[in-house]
Amino acid sequence: MWDGFNKRKFPRIDLRCEVILRDRPQGRILQGRTENVGAGGICVMLEDLLERFSLVTLRLELDPHLPWVESLGKVVWIVPSQEVASGKKSYDTGIEFVNMDPGHQELIRSYVESRAGKKEAPQ
Repeated sequence: MWDGFNKRKFPRIDLRCEVILRDRPQGRILQGRTENVGAGGICVMLEDLLERFSLVTLRLELDPHLPWVESLGKVVWIVPSQEVASGKKSYDTGIEFVNMDPGHQELIRSYVESRAGKKEAPQ
């Protein structure tokens, strides 16, 4: 597994929220749910495999009361998994934000800071 987890510049919080991705090389539109979010990137669970180091455009809904966050992202790691009962594959995918608008990055940073230490209600 990628060892960058312990070397992050930006703190993250466990947060389940909707994300829409467009795979730039192929143009596929993918939807998923984040596992965690930080000002530097996200971890998202996807049903489709993306290529490592590929670029995606993404839209992220942190909270229904906040504007969607948009950014370019780079896939930095992928961990495949499979449900035992159904055999369904999914991919835990780490995406680093690239050239994110400073206002969107600040929105994520302040949101993460306000939620740090709080447990998320199950969804």
